[in-house]
This record gives sequence, structure tokens and C-alpha cells, in this order.
Amino acid sequence: MDTPITKAERVVSAGKGIGPKENMSLIEDLAKACGAAIGSSRPVAETLQYVPIDRYVGMSGQKFNGNLYIACGISGAVQHLKGITNASTIVAINKNPNAPIFKNCDYGIVGDVNEILPLLSKALDTGEKQPAPPMKKIKRATPKKEKPDYTIMVCDGCGYEYDPMVGDEANGIPAGTPFEKLPEDWVCPECSEIKANFEKA
Repeated sequence: MDTPITKAERVVSAGKGIGPKENMSLIEDLAKACGAAIGSSRPVAETLQYVPIDRYVGMSGQKFNGNLYIACGISGAVQHLKGITNASTIVAINKNPNAPIFKNCDYGIVGDVNEILPLLSKALDTGEKQPAPPMKKIKRATPKKEKPDYTIMVCDGCGYEYDPMVGDEANGIPAGTPFEKLPEDWVCPECSEIKANFEKA
């Protein structure tokens, strides 16, 4: 658990969302269960002093270069994200669904760390751990962007995009309505440009 962050293959990191210091035992249990080192965000090390200062991950702290980074109760400030750019897989656990970390992770769990971490620890615990083989760096997965099978239309007047999957609820157009099925008198909800003055995105 005290492997230096820069050399660890896996890290379980605590943020301020972990709550009081006694909740660090949840981080330790998860780290033990998945054979990981313990890290933290800067405030947890510097202000709360739950972990030594050399265990915080971030732009001015340690850089994580391993395969699995589990961020527990970390909001995802830019400074922290700079420390995990080389991670192969990032898992974020936060009860705030709008936390920036969710835009920068591979797997996101919206929930309370007090509930989620014991479940993860139990699921990952395989009993006594054997010494790990040398780390093989896993390449980060890049999701394939699939082309949507519908057309987004853009207003020539203001750049508003009509997305059929969203519709135009304010004007009574339900989600799932293709552009060509819009009423002829429909106008851009932003600038009132007529339907004829829309082009394919």
C-alpha cells in the first residue's frame, strides 16, 4: 500500500468526499482487496493530513503512470487530472453526478463512498495476495465514435443545433422527431429563423 505512486500499477485515491479520517479504513480495505497503493488529492494530504504529503497525486504532486486508478470522493480539479493523464483505466466514485472527474474517467459510479467501497472491496477480495508479477502497461482504450444514424441540423442564423434525439420540448416537439417531420411553420427556438434556413451539421 505504500508503494511510491510513480511505480504503482494500481492506486486507490481518497478525496475530500471520503469524509472523516476514520473513513480512510475504507480506502485501505479497497487497496488491500485490489493490490493497490494508496494515494489522495492534494487537500487530503496537505490540509486534512490523512496521508503523507508524498502520496498526493496531481500537477504539483505525484504522477501516476500505472494501469488502474480508482478516485474515491475526488471531484476532479484540473490540477489533480494532470497527475493521472498516463493512467490506463480511471474509475471514479462520487455522489455528485456533475463532478468533473466523470468527464475524464473510463468508468463512473455515482454513489456514496461509504456504500460503494465496502461492496467493491468484497467483490475484489480474493483472500491472501501473492506477489505481483512485473507490471505490463496496458494501452488506454479509445472508444470508437459511432456515427449517429440521424441528422443534426444547424440554424444558419445563430448556429442552434436541432438534435432529433432531444427534440424541442419548449415548442411541443417530442424527442425522437426527425427534422423533416417538424411542422412547416416551426422556427428556430433561439432566433426564430425559418425551417428552410437550416443545414446539415
